Amino acid sequence: MTHTPQPNADIQRAPVRPVTARAIIFGALLIVPNAWFVIHGLFWGQSRPTTVSLIFNVVGTIMLLSLLNMLVRRLQPRWALSHGEMLVIYGMLSVASAACGLDQIQTMMEVVAHPIWGATPENKWESLFIEQMPTWLTVTDQSALRAYFDARLPMFASPYWRPWLPVALTWSGFSFVLLFVMLCLNTLFRKQWTDEAKLSFPIVQLPLELTRPRSQLWGSGLFWIGFAAAFLIDILNGLHFLYPKVPHILGETGASWDLGQQVKNMPWRAMGWTPMRVLPFGVGLAFFIPVDLAFSQWFFYVMFKLERIASSALGWGNLPKAPWIDEQIHAGYLVLATFSIWATRKHLVSAVQSVFGKQTFDDSREPMPYAFALGGAVLGFVLLMVFCLRAGMSLPAAGAFMISYLGLSIAIARIRAELGSPVHDLHKIGPDAVLTEVLGPRPLGVKNLIMFSYFWSFNRAHRSHPMPHQLEAMKLGDETGTDQRGIAGSLVLAAVLGILLGWGIMLDANFRYGGRSGKGQEAFSRLQSWLTSPGDTNWYAVAALFVGAAFTVFLSVMRANFPWWPFHPAGFAVAGGWSMALFAPSILVAWLVKVIVLRYGGMTAFRPASRFFLGMILGEFVAGSWWGLFGILIKRPMYNFLP
Repeated sequence: MTHTPQPNADIQRAPVRPVTARAIIFGALLIVPNAWFVIHGLFWGQSRPTTVSLIFNVVGTIMLLSLLNMLVRRLQPRWALSHGEMLVIYGMLSVASAACGLDQIQTMMEVVAHPIWGATPENKWESLFIEQMPTWLTVTDQSALRAYFDARLPMFASPYWRPWLPVALTWSGFSFVLLFVMLCLNTLFRKQWTDEAKLSFPIVQLPLELTRPRSQLWGSGLFWIGFAAAFLIDILNGLHFLYPKVPHILGETGASWDLGQQVKNMPWRAMGWTPMRVLPFGVGLAFFIPVDLAFSQWFFYVMFKLERIASSALGWGNLPKAPWIDEQIHAGYLVLATFSIWATRKHLVSAVQSVFGKQTFDDSREPMPYAFALGGAVLGFVLLMVFCLRAGMSLPAAGAFMISYLGLSIAIARIRAELGSPVHDLHKIGPDAVLTEVLGPRPLGVKNLIMFSYFWSFNRAHRSHPMPHQLEAMKLGDETGTDQRGIAGSLVLAAVLGILLGWGIMLDANFRYGGRSGKGQEAFSRLQSWLTSPGDTNWYAVAALFVGAAFTVFLSVMRANFPWWPFHPAGFAVAGGWSMALFAPSILVAWLVKVIVLRYGGMTAFRPASRFFLGMILGEFVAGSWWGLFGILIKRPMYNFLP
């Protein structure tokens, strides 16, 4: 996490290009079909695009727009969109898709809809927590809930959408403030991370090349070979899904491809879910990950599997959550966040001093003036705390949760910017889970635990986290010399549209097809267990947090002092997540190929090889988008290249 300062970086800079009105208009219009695709795909069992770092419906949209733009450039060059305009549209679509994605609005609605509807005499939720629940955070009208879960009618076919309106606006406001705080934090970190530390941002390489005028990508034979290979694999697998007699390639997801189900004897069976499927786009994405991180990801993934096996062999199999891998990686993320802030401390101090006039600091090319960004972050945090306190939380619990959540957000943004990890999910191990393990549910009290359950809305997993998408949009603005203030404004608009459209489209889909509440059941069943069997401090989990933190510090120190050290601390943090099981085989293949290419061909071979892997990403994204759109249109499940 070290960086090399670049003095006089602000001297003799090229003039910036303003963000045009037509880029904003195109971006806003395209958010609508993208939000519709992301949400309706959930209802009809399609691939979930926001669960990986590069959102495939956004890439597909940008590809179609790029092809159309090439045609316009030939016929009427003055009408064609510039490179910067195309990337502004990409940034808006990414942020909006993330905002209405699986781990944001989609989960939020299931949680908000569930507590009153899910209460029964058997589970005793009424006496356990509903009587103490803030009623303004959920719908209490039984007719409105019945219309949501059972009516199977368009949302506006009855008046029962009206009780949903104040709840939707309340949570939309909360989500917007949260995203705005992230935007302010990105503004404070952006300059040091992009201009001084020179982070590589591997995730943005494909959209950057796709939108480049006269890009050599379109004329590359290797690109089209990679595209055709991945595209045909997914077309064939989709036909196999429809017609089982058609053969498939790399498309099987059943027990035969799960090593954990093939191993029958203990303790080896304790490794759990271990899919061996190789994803073409996963190989393509992982090819752009730095070699040390790719090695660390699959190495620590295997290490965590061995931990599970060793835990079972030692007789810990009956202890809940043993060997507490989730707690280890949670601590790893927080340590990485701390190191990221520490590495940026001089820049942050200078920015803060400039706000109070103690130092001259040019922020004219930043997404916001530093005074506005600092004030916005503080004011936004205060508003989040007021929301929590108004809902009944105590100040220490609300502060601990929000500070920890924003720390995880910083770590995720930094990992994406520096290393380009395709996943970062922290599945079911957010601040709520850690605080209840460290303190025990009883000392926290019912009202704090109720809000922890509501915060399952955006804290169940962190796959579609908006903060790295905001930062990547700023990086793309740097690449094209686009005005950062205009980019910040476009991202604010994208957040508003993504949140509001997410709620509107999601509500209508639930009214039409029957309300979903599985993640709400998860959240409030956990709350029920906290209240009926509160327990005390989980010292095993506390020890795992210390082990994870200490090991991440050790890896960071070794990496900083010994250039030959092969293990990256971010690889340790990412490798233990649930989603890593899907990508570990692909990362292993990509790492092996990249090592061979660099070893025997060097950078001369790497550059053309990279076009082949960009083609693989795009080919699978295009075919996968087609199957997803087809499934939505005919309203039935379809082949999922991204399960």
